[in-house]
Amino acid sequence: MTDWMLIPAEDGYWKPINRGFNRANAKFICNKCAGEFPLEPCIDCGEPNYQLGTATFPGVFCAECENGAYVWDCPNCGEREKTIFVFHYDSSQLTVRKKRFWE
Repeated sequence: MTDWMLIPAEDGYWKPINRGFNRANAKFICNKCAGEFPLEPCIDCGEPNYQLGTATFPGVFCAECENGAYVWDCPNCGEREKTIFVFHYDSSQLTVRKKRFWE
């Protein structure tokens, strides 16, 4: 059973320890039009897997070349939203956890 969830907004969750997101287990869901869009392979290197990360803002980044973004533009309605509010993952396939201070 698929169980789509948002990643907690706390900074500790938006770290590269949370990886393995791909077309089968992660997607963007627009808050304006409710369109659902699975992750596509990286446009720069073709890698299908992504990881979380943060610098100034939380975002989703390619696991290979680290290309990614903090914002997402809905292909359906054009709404620009922060990734943290539209990126969902299937919690029945992946476990997302907070980074511990020693990692």
